[in-house]
Amino acid sequence: MKFRPLFALLGALTISASAALAQAPLPSYSATTVQTAPDQPDRTGVITKSGNFLRLEFTQDGQQVIQILRPTEGLTYVLYPASNSYVEQRGPAQPEEFSDSYTPPCPTQAEDSGLQCNRLGLEIYQSIAVERWHIGAEGDPGQMLILWDPTRKRALRQEMSNGTLVQMTFLGLQEIESREAEHWITEVSRQGRATLRTEWWYDNELKLVLRETLPDGTQRHLQNVTIGPVAPSLFTVPDNWQRLDAPAPPKE
Repeated sequence: MKFRPLFALLGALTISASAALAQAPLPSYSATTVQTAPDQPDRTGVITKSGNFLRLEFTQDGQQVIQILRPTEGLTYVLYPASNSYVEQRGPAQPEEFSDSYTPPCPTQAEDSGLQCNRLGLEIYQSIAVERWHIGAEGDPGQMLILWDPTRKRALRQEMSNGTLVQMTFLGLQEIESREAEHWITEVSRQGRATLRTEWWYDNELKLVLRETLPDGTQRHLQNVTIGPVAPSLFTVPDNWQRLDAPAPPKE
């Protein structure tokens, strides 16, 4: 059984940080998520965030699903309202002081897979302070140079050893859902292939992408963004719900 939130881009809100860079706490908020794709029905859901806790409501395989993430406790709950049941998943707790702070560009457990991530220094790119990183396994031809924006948690430029170039460009500020958003484009250039272009609008206060347009025509955006206190009960399992066994991990 796989649990897939509506927007993969929202997964960045549950950060696995390895170093601290103090920031002001993010405001609590809720919003409606909408995804449209060519020749497919629209998909909608709800995202709610308060402090370190995140709640995602969506439909998967025709079934309503609620996913609650409590990273500072190492807890994830997957709720099935139709049957008043839930699954509890436990993992390593994330220190509270790191929860909305610095995130390096290295994949989780990079060292275990032999991947080396080396921070080479600081520089200015498009008037933004970025970190230059080299990522790759020793002897592997798939080496990568990255200009990493620690504020937006994005690689503004990626140069790959096979000639692929991924570059983000800031276009300006626009109003999206009555909020000020940064308008960016991401272009992927590969030898012998057409350039792929993605547009996205980033809310710097909420540290959240408000709208995104993908090369295949898929659009994802948030509506009815509401800033303000969120009921703590939204991040707990209701009383008397049945706990189900967690699915076994797939065998290698």
